[in-house]
Amino acid sequence: MDKLFEYIAKEWAVISQAPFTFFILTTITFGLAYLAAKWKFSTVIDQVKAANETLKERIHLKSEQAESYKDRALKYDEKALEVVDSSEVTLKEKSLDFVKNLREFIERYKREDEAVHNNEWVEMTKAVSEEEKNKLWHKFTSASSRLSNERNAEYERRFKVDAILLRDELRSRLPDYSPSDMHRDSAYEHPTNYFGFNDVANDIETMAKLLATTNKSS
Repeated sequence: MDKLFEYIAKEWAVISQAPFTFFILTTITFGLAYLAAKWKFSTVIDQVKAANETLKERIHLKSEQAESYKDRALKYDEKALEVVDSSEVTLKEKSLDFVKNLREFIERYKREDEAVHNNEWVEMTKAVSEEEKNKLWHKFTSASSRLSNERNAEYERRFKVDAILLRDELRSRLPDYSPSDMHRDSAYEHPTNYFGFNDVANDIETMAKLLATTNKSS
């Protein structure tokens, strides 16, 4: 702005000869400066608004996650109380029903695994080149991996919490119980394969039957 006034002072003789032209040029100059400033600050304002919207979305998402965790915690507490407050007979029935459902789950995925491997074998025998065999190998390893991920996710969703609750309650009522040498407690958290799934089923079944035997003897 100071430079503008200096320029006006130096060029006053010229400006005084055409004041109207000078007025128009000055108006245009200030108008352009105003538009440039408006564009700059409107961009900054838009960026701030966008940042605020993103922050609102993140806060909303966190709130939804917190509600979800709260619901899960409440459901877990309800399940835990139901198991802890159950009688010996009820606990045995719950445990054996759980084992039955888990074994049905295991058998279902075993059948699906076998179907994938059978299809792989049939198609491999028909392949006439190494390139075709490699493509089929990739196809079936991908299918097998996808099925494994689905199986593990379903265990996590349907069985994991109940398995741990039942295990802990059964062992609290069977203080002298010792799992088999082949058993791994980590299987309850991450079974990873059919050996792990069966390990969980066998351990809970053994404890449930032992609980019933202990009750009869006492």
